[in-house]
Amino acid sequence: MLVEQYGPLKGKMLQILDRDGVIVQPELIPDLEDQKWLELYKVMVKTRSADDKAIQLQRQGRMLTYAPNTGQEAAQVGSAAAMSDNDWLVPAFRELGAWLYRGVDLESVYLYWYGNELGSRFPEGVRVLPIAVPIASQLQHAVGIAMASNIKGEDDVTVAYVGDGGTSIGDFSEALNFAGVFNAPVVFIIQNNQYAISVSREKQTKAETLVQKAVAAGIPGVLVDGNDLFAMYAVTKEALNRARLGGGPTLLE
Repeated sequence: MLVEQYGPLKGKMLQILDRDGVIVQPELIPDLEDQKWLELYKVMVKTRSADDKAIQLQRQGRMLTYAPNTGQEAAQVGSAAAMSDNDWLVPAFRELGAWLYRGVDLESVYLYWYGNELGSRFPEGVRVLPIAVPIASQLQHAVGIAMASNIKGEDDVTVAYVGDGGTSIGDFSEALNFAGVFNAPVVFIIQNNQYAISVSREKQTKAETLVQKAVAAGIPGVLVDGNDLFAMYAVTKEALNRARLGGGPTLLE
């Protein structure tokens, strides 16, 4: 299992594609049809295009504010694609690719960043919580949803996203601890883009990696290349399956 091969203290990063796009571990490529991979790529391209447009609108003063997603498309689309229709997605504010893949319409996303809270009213049947700007606050909600699924005997899993800056907030540690204690079916995904606004990751923590914070909570974790669509899909799918079978939470960085 990937959680055993790439544990939080192993010092290894999971890669199926290297930085040049060369397949380095073909045996780990998820077994999906070519058409499915093409669909994922199309969502990534749409995400980049929509992201570029939103940045332009914000710079022109036509959009109030906006959190760019550039470079994080594979991390978002790869993880969202691994989810089942009944799973819950709990975002922070920088998950455009995951939203689009899960069925949130672009109009709603733009409406939100234009300052209209009606944009938080996502389409009926889309299991995506509203955008959460207060840093790491959404992680508590994610654990609560996951615990509720356990109590009701349902097999859905919750996937929660947070940035590297969010790992310095108390809510992050509390959520991991609570999820571990109650064996909640939740997958935490740290989108580590190296900076929390202007604060570098090195100035936030002395920890060698962020995923090693899983150790204190007693849960497994994996460091994965977020620009590797194959790796993101594979490790998220494994974490989801593990949670669905009663294995509890997993932390991915």
